[in-house]
Amino acid sequence: MWNMKARKGSSTESVRTGGVYRVACGGNLVETATVLAVDDDSFGIPHVRYQVSIGRSDNHVFEKGPRVLALSCFAEHYNLALGS
Repeated sequence: MWNMKARKGSSTESVRTGGVYRVACGGNLVETATVLAVDDDSFGIPHVRYQVSIGRSDNHVFEKGPRVLALSCFAEHYNLALGS
């Protein structure tokens, strides 16, 4: 599902509650993630809980979430920080 090769991405230190991040999915799709919380799990691994919306170039938006990813995976996938 995710491309696990090293690639440019958001720094894990920059991922904060309220932050908005985006990734182009190809074609006319763009995923936008809004961070709801960043917390450690019971093993001390930081995870991001976020709401995701998937938009098309015709301004049609699908809302999905909330979802959870390990912080490092989130920062690698959502590689464009839009701000908070």
